[in-house]
Amino acid sequence: MVREVIDLSTPESILKINNIEVKYHEVILVIKGVSIEVPKGGIVALLGANGAGKSTTLKAISGLLKHEDGQVTDGSIEFIGDRIDRMGPEKIAKMGIVQVIEGRRVFEHLTVEQNLKVGAHMRKFGRSVKEGLDMVYHYFPRLKEKRTETAGFISGGEQQMTVVGRALMTSPKLILLDEPSMGLAPLLIHEIFNIITKLNQEEGISILLVEQNAKLALNVAPHAYVMENGRIVMDDTAEKLRDNPDIKDFYLGMTDFGSRKSFRDVKHYKRRKRWLT
Repeated sequence: MVREVIDLSTPESILKINNIEVKYHEVILVIKGVSIEVPKGGIVALLGANGAGKSTTLKAISGLLKHEDGQVTDGSIEFIGDRIDRMGPEKIAKMGIVQVIEGRRVFEHLTVEQNLKVGAHMRKFGRSVKEGLDMVYHYFPRLKEKRTETAGFISGGEQQMTVVGRALMTSPKLILLDEPSMGLAPLLIHEIFNIITKLNQEEGISILLVEQNAKLALNVAPHAYVMENGRIVMDDTAEKLRDNPDIKDFYLGMTDFGSRKSFRDVKHYKRRKRWLT
């Protein structure tokens, strides 16, 4: 009788950020004791205002800090049990981590399909180029229609689909999504986030989502961390965070009575004392 072998060594979390500090130019401390975990096959959101340190955290994971004279100076980052904070971005990418940088960074002079094929050069395993394209076009049928058009001339929403599709071509295990809703119309935002949810559920891809739109992020991520001034000030389930008065007051812009707060009210928000304990 053949006995089934069960691998008990597989970690529960695909990504573990352990109390890291990040400095730029060896002196500017921007991340201070941040710890985050992403479960295998899960979606986790990282919320916070501009300048909170969210994008820097993603770059610390992907190794892109090295191109900006930044480095992890304390703590560690582990991916599937291996420490990666001392690795270069190319090696990290080939391990299965891909970052979708904010701002829809397409190669403007290439066609949509050529942009997608660029991602295939980073894969170390997984689907063939044709299989990868078929998968991308399955989730983003609009890109199939636009595949021969120059990427610099398609809409912002289609460019965002292109960079997410390019990330999928790498056969990723973990996608780092940086502000995917930025500058997009509401209908396109919901379309892209619906596809992101499907990719997680159907392909089993883990996702760490950085997003200023807390309401949207908490609808797709079961768990979220709140970042402020380079620190994690709160983390909990999406359900509890939605009901938290601090989150409702600042990040969701709602009062306890459900009315919308003005931008002036929101931008002068000060943390409650219990966040500082």
